[in-house]
Amino acid sequence: GWGLTAIWLGLFPSLLYSTVIGIAGWQLFNWLGAPKISLAVAGMCILGFSYHLAVKLLLIVFQSPRQVSTVARGVLFESIRTRISISFLMILLILLPLIPIMLDPASPLRHRIQTLLSRSLGSTFGVAAFLTVFLCCATVAFEIRDRQIWQVLTKPVSKFGYLFGKWVGVLSINLAILSIASVSVFVYLQYLRSSPVAEGVQGELDRIAVEEEIMTARIESHPIFEMLSGEQLASRVEMAIEADADLRDREEIKIPLRKKLREELQEQFLFQQRSIPPKRGEEVFSHTYRFEGLQHAKEMGTPLAFKYRFHITQSDEHQTFEAGLMYNDDPATRHIITYVPTMTHVTMIPAYLIDDDGVLEISIFNLYLPPPIEQGMGAMVFDKGGIRLLYRVGNFEPNFFRAMLVLWVKLAFLAALALAASTFLSFPVACLVTLTIFICGTLAPYLSVALGAYIPTSTSAVDFSNLGQIIQWLFENTIRGIASAMVFALNGFGDQRPTDQLVNGMLVSWSTVIRGIITIGIIWSGIALGVGTYVLKKRQLAIYSGSG
Repeated sequence: GWGLTAIWLGLFPSLLYSTVIGIAGWQLFNWLGAPKISLAVAGMCILGFSYHLAVKLLLIVFQSPRQVSTVARGVLFESIRTRISISFLMILLILLPLIPIMLDPASPLRHRIQTLLSRSLGSTFGVAAFLTVFLCCATVAFEIRDRQIWQVLTKPVSKFGYLFGKWVGVLSINLAILSIASVSVFVYLQYLRSSPVAEGVQGELDRIAVEEEIMTARIESHPIFEMLSGEQLASRVEMAIEADADLRDREEIKIPLRKKLREELQEQFLFQQRSIPPKRGEEVFSHTYRFEGLQHAKEMGTPLAFKYRFHITQSDEHQTFEAGLMYNDDPATRHIITYVPTMTHVTMIPAYLIDDDGVLEISIFNLYLPPPIEQGMGAMVFDKGGIRLLYRVGNFEPNFFRAMLVLWVKLAFLAALALAASTFLSFPVACLVTLTIFICGTLAPYLSVALGAYIPTSTSAVDFSNLGQIIQWLFENTIRGIASAMVFALNGFGDQRPTDQLVNGMLVSWSTVIRGIITIGIIWSGIALGVGTYVLKKRQLAIYSGSG
């Protein structure tokens, strides 16, 4: 079907050239003793011709004489003629086939699959993002600079139709790129998942991890922690104030201070639930954590992955410690695990242990007995999210499709942003602004976490007669204001991380896809295109002086 489609589109010579080059490269590198490179060369030829075929099909789709189709068709022609687009496409078409041959064959199969997913999809999205920015900025900024836009807008083409057509054209190019890249990655994944593994138990565990932890679609469940009620918090705040000599003598305690005390006391109460004391002689301490809403996992019948990461003593990664696990207070299920501090470990739990209400209780025992000189030390603790259950809710194939759809939506917003910026900025400035916003959006989730630890000097603590303190206060608050604005505006863009979810075997749900389409693909992109349309309407694009 691939060959017949090429003949029908009049691309048989191109198909013949690609085939000859692919076979010649295959034979040459096999003769030179580099079979992996010969496979990569053949892959480059296949990918290159596939993209050529996809663009030809898109040109047929946009044959309509309507303004949007005509402008989109012009963008397609521009993408296969301009050096900017060709350069990025060549980088991608060369890089994708080389990634599989750079995998370490001695590493476990699950690590190879995760590396392939991360590098391939990350490279595809990165190259497509830069291609989108440079192509969108060039197609508008250069037409305005070279006055080619006069010939377009003097036709029956509206300002919005012009920008929308450009946007649709770039979207179609990204669709072709993501489709070809996703098919190539998916095909190689199917080949890789059937590759041989190490002999023995480790190999079988590796195979199970591939199918149950990566090539799947899972969701995670966190334990239910007890929270202090409002009355309990208020009582503990008053006790803390009475116990502090400085606070006790104040007639009036400010509201922000009380709020901070409430947050600290709530966090201390939660931390106590995440801490398990060490053994004291023959006495063993434990804590039971309750996971709810697991009915679907029980119906599926597939094992649950219990992930945990503990800290103990100095959290030396060169030491190992023992802990005990028990399910639903049943002593028959008790078993011992060995863990390394700060490292994430996984224990598989059968689904039949979930009760009929979809509840599973896991009791964790701290089996560490500190030496006499360290009596009372050695509590086993974990951070927020340090323990969680993961279970299958779907298959990898539809999850992979939804992840690629989310990547396409993110590129759609990037295209709209670049088009809007190029309506009033020159090409280099428009590229710089768009890439800056893109990087800020990608880093927004990390900035959100960092803001929690970045606390500027309060206004009440500033000595306004000291110039140094004033400059420091202004600098810190300005930085926090800029970072807060970035997180508020772009956090939704950065939260969409489908590649990370695929690598970890997590579900990319349809609700996530639909939310991304509505917010990023429609609302944000619509606002950007609206701004660009407004600028074009207000901007004087053509000036005729009467000479020349």
